[in-house]
Amino acid sequence: MEIPSASSKLHSQFKGNYVNLSMQKFSSHVVEKCLMHISESRSRIVQEMLSFPHFERFLPDPYANYVVQRALGVTKGSLHTSLVEAVRPHKILRTNPYCKRIFSRNLLNK
Repeated sequence: MEIPSASSKLHSQFKGNYVNLSMQKFSSHVVEKCLMHISESRSRIVQEMLSFPHFERFLPDPYANYVVQRALGVTKGSLHTSLVEAVRPHKILRTNPYCKRIFSRNLLNK
């Protein structure tokens, strides 16, 4: 992740697939690492998540919820605000064992 050419190659290969990768056990870890270490792709990853037509199904996913938590933790400014605004209307999901981690942490108040 420290090599810019490798980072951009990973990003170009994952582009358009971040949502699907986030919903799989091992690839969700890779997406989290991309969010943490490849700042150029951070916006693209979050935009893909936000444009997912069934975002409410994405949040309670056993693996994707960790990606959402990580995204809430590393984003700033308007990108963070957009993500928070997309998550907040789904407070009904608080009872879901995976989703409640998103709501119980102070990530929405950042």
